[in-house]
Amino acid sequence: MLKVLRKLRALLSRREKWFLMLIFISSVFVSFLETFSISLVMVFASIATNFGVINSNKYYNYLYKILGCSNQINFVILFGLLLILFYFFRAFVITIFTYGMNRFSQGRQRHFALRFFQNYLNFKYKEFTSKNSSRISKVILGDTADLTSILDSLLQITAESLNVIFIYSALLFVNWKMTLVLSFLLCIKVLLIVSFFSTRLKSAGKIRHKLNIAALRTYTESFWNFKLIKLFSTQDIVLKRFNKASSELVKANTLNAVLQNAPRLILETIGFSILIAAIVYVVYMYHNATAVIPTISMYAFAFYRFLPSLNKIIAAYNKISFLKPTLDSVQEYLGYELEYLDDKKINFKNSILLNNLNFEYDSKNKVLSKVNIKIKKGERTAFIGESGAGKSTIVDIIMGLYKPTDGNIFIDNQILTNKNVKSWRNKIGYIPQQIYLFDGTVAENVILGRQYNKKRVIESLKKANIYNFLSTKDGINTKVGESGILLSGGQKQRVAIARALYSDPDVLVLDEATSALDNQTEEKIMNEIYSINKDKTLIVIAHRLSTVERCDTIYKIDKRNIFLVNNISDIYSSPKKAMEVNV
Repeated sequence: MLKVLRKLRALLSRREKWFLMLIFISSVFVSFLETFSISLVMVFASIATNFGVINSNKYYNYLYKILGCSNQINFVILFGLLLILFYFFRAFVITIFTYGMNRFSQGRQRHFALRFFQNYLNFKYKEFTSKNSSRISKVILGDTADLTSILDSLLQITAESLNVIFIYSALLFVNWKMTLVLSFLLCIKVLLIVSFFSTRLKSAGKIRHKLNIAALRTYTESFWNFKLIKLFSTQDIVLKRFNKASSELVKANTLNAVLQNAPRLILETIGFSILIAAIVYVVYMYHNATAVIPTISMYAFAFYRFLPSLNKIIAAYNKISFLKPTLDSVQEYLGYELEYLDDKKINFKNSILLNNLNFEYDSKNKVLSKVNIKIKKGERTAFIGESGAGKSTIVDIIMGLYKPTDGNIFIDNQILTNKNVKSWRNKIGYIPQQIYLFDGTVAENVILGRQYNKKRVIESLKKANIYNFLSTKDGINTKVGESGILLSGGQKQRVAIARALYSDPDVLVLDEATSALDNQTEEKIMNEIYSINKDKTLIVIAHRLSTVERCDTIYKIDKRNIFLVNNISDIYSSPKKAMEVNV
């Protein structure tokens, strides 16, 4: 439990911790009200069954005089009415407290979701590419609800524990011997219940966590490979995988529901059986229970309030045990390396220089070694090479997404760092090979979260040579469908070009952007790109000669090294025939 508290504490802000302190103080007051209400029941039962106690007890007599009652019956009636008003007040206070406690715990779900999503958006690109999307989705969309349940359970344990302590103290004051005997019997049962159920709930919780990820992963994979599933007719296999994870998940959740409810039934059965047995014993020994009615009434009412509190504590503890794997998952997620960037401006008027640049994903996966190249502003530069040679990697480094292991990137003699890389990225328009268009309008897909400017949207669509086609539909409000399914491959490519041009970038990057298109469509699109490239620096990654033949400079990447291709005919020749670049 202490580990859970430490992990959860690290997730809360200072303001939230102060609010928790306020909830704790409120819990003390509410617990006092609960105990006081139980004590008043014993007092009322004592007075109502024996009017003589009003005169014999100095406290009752003092209250009798303060209320100015004319006789004992009036006193009992007035006391009863005041007791009813007190219970209305108690109900109001507890309702407000319950609202505040739940408002806080449920509000943390938004807080956690926002924080985890913010962390995801601030991942280093290298960190992002190495993570499983299903696991990240599980943390952001699923684990936030579990964390809220854990926090709610902790708050419930705190509030109900205070209730138990106050009520128990009152019972000790009334009859400490009887209270200790009952406590001994209950404690043995509680320890047995906790030890039996908690172990099984922890195991069920771990299984549930794994199965949630498995089910989500199956869905995600099927979504992105829907066409292939149709083509290969593997629906039954995918469905079987999903069904297996879902079925096991149902078993884990069912077991959790049963184990969560069982302690309540056991405790209530044992608690009230002990109380009834005590009454039977008094009747058997003394043949009259009148003398102990006030005490028994208080114990009955105390048990009525005490046992549910104990049940809630055990249920909350079991829920925390069941959901504990969530905290471990979140802690791992928050350990991912984040990217912190400043807003320092950077200018690009002359050149991009890669100086003695090395890059590796890890010590066993070296990609680039001692790269020295210079790209002048307005120049058309191409990178070619076999798949996996490092073409996309070097462009990702130039765009500031990857940080080189060694060496530096200079933009007009300024070293690219975390202080100015944000400004540099804003100068780049990127057209990827795999284009994702979300289910919205063309305008929304072009803007992609940036500030809306209708004139710029239209201009960028015109430059991408798709505006005339859209004019025959709903213009910039034309729907594209999920993943752009309502558009052809060439049309999606043109929307992607418009998206890249929307911010009027200084550098335009094509990462095998036309490799999925037929030759005729590719030629049209490349002509359009070259026509808008007059004042922009163009960086192209491609396999086809037709894509790169009009570039000013072509670099070939081979065996972690980069070579300058002097002639287009040298592209498929040995790197030894090409001249290694030295800046």
